Amino acid sequence: MAPGLTDSPACTPASGTGLAIGRAGRHHGEILQGLWWPQSEAYSDPVPCLVTLPMPGAGSEAHFKLTPGRQIEVHPAGKVKAARAARLALDALGVTATGGVLRLHSQIPTGLGMGSSTSDVLATLRSVYAACSTRADAALLAQLAVRAEVASDPLMFDSVVLFAQREGRILEHWGHWIPEFLLLSIDTDPRSGGRNTLRVPLPHGEAMRADYTALVQQARAAFQAHDAGAIAAVATRSAELHQITAPMRGFSSLCALAAAADALGVQISHSGTIAGMLFHPKTAAGGLTPLLSRVQALGMAPLGLFRTGRGTSCGSV
Repeated sequence: MAPGLTDSPACTPASGTGLAIGRAGRHHGEILQGLWWPQSEAYSDPVPCLVTLPMPGAGSEAHFKLTPGRQIEVHPAGKVKAARAARLALDALGVTATGGVLRLHSQIPTGLGMGSSTSDVLATLRSVYAACSTRADAALLAQLAVRAEVASDPLMFDSVVLFAQREGRILEHWGHWIPEFLLLSIDTDPRSGGRNTLRVPLPHGEAMRADYTALVQQARAAFQAHDAGAIAAVATRSAELHQITAPMRGFSSLCALAAAADALGVQISHSGTIAGMLFHPKTAAGGLTPLLSRVQALGMAPLGLFRTGRGTSCGSV
């Protein structure tokens, strides 16, 4: 039996005030983003796919209250994807003559590629379902999220998945283990204002088949072996391949700094400006202080040190 609303920390059902709350986490870009080729000859076209790197800390929180009529009133007013998600959820529930007031609170910077829009959308979906005294499973949430924002991150799943971000479906399950890293978060282009995810080119073409097939195989094996070093290597290679279709400002210089600082590797948001240097979890944070000034000398902005792994959720918070 699926857990009820009161069993889930991600959603709080409507109280006497009619207000329901939904929550969602965040991520720090991807470990891998590329293409996945189906094994069946009947479906030979490659599928865009990704594996996110979960990040500790709060994401988005949505407060939703049902109101008469179909209108969705959203605050802040610019959160159009979340408003669309609320309408989609109500329609999916058959509550077609009802709207609501949606208020969003998020600690995720926008445009950097840290899952801000998916976190907003997912928190909204959970709050709407909670307001209607029901709960959607992760697969349905993924489908609704893609309909709301075209491409979605897999924040709704509580395991590591190879995810088709434009189809809203899981391609492969890789378990619940998350690699432990000390992560130096960096905005590589702080003056740009971020990127529009949907305008970033996706990898394409048969020429990349060998590279991405090998990369997915390496990532699958690394998660099965719980090998954080191998996952850092996958993340670095994925970031390198991404430079072919959508170069990141200062990427080669950032990689050189990471190598000089004995980082295990580099990971990026493939649709934003965020990058992370991945260090062994026992690395002394104080020893990385000189690195911060070197990052700043590249015109980049260090955003802090974070620890991934134990206690970091793949899905809800």
